Amino acid sequence: MHFSGFDIDLLNWINHHLIPYSNPVLRVISNSTTYISVALTLMVLIISIVKRSKSLRKQFFILASVLVLAAIVSQGLKTLFNRERPFLAYPVIEKLSDGGGSSFPSGHTIEAFAMAITLSLLIKKKKIIIPVYIWAMLVAYSRMALGVHYPSDVLAGLIFGTFIGWIVTWIFFRYNSNIC
Repeated sequence: MHFSGFDIDLLNWINHHLIPYSNPVLRVISNSTTYISVALTLMVLIISIVKRSKSLRKQFFILASVLVLAAIVSQGLKTLFNRERPFLAYPVIEKLSDGGGSSFPSGHTIEAFAMAITLSLLIKKKKIIIPVYIWAMLVAYSRMALGVHYPSDVLAGLIFGTFIGWIVTWIFFRYNSNIC
């Protein structure tokens, strides 16, 4: 896979122009991805049980399916592309957080945007949609700022995550209207 000069130049700029003392906050945001995704999904399940709501239970199944598919797609693409992490390929990039094997695509970004689009399709309330998209954008930014992903990894994560959230929600409403 060819790495464009723009990709590394933008990453280098982001990685070296952090707000002072923001590194711990960026790590928390980055590490929050799965915790927040699972917490939101379980919260919908708990509310569905308390309210005995079939529609909320359906939303739980959609969110859980999105999380599973996001993980499968992320790991599959990482195995397929096996892109070297930027801090390994370019010594100028400072590694400020943990980064596993393959860089492409950003699994954190896939998950965050899959959750964001799914929640925005299921719960059409600005007080939910706006914070969840802000969180997803902060997750995406944090992965670059911490030096563990290229901008193209994050962009691909945004695209794949959005598609996963949209397609799973569409399939559930199209073909599984009687679930739960």
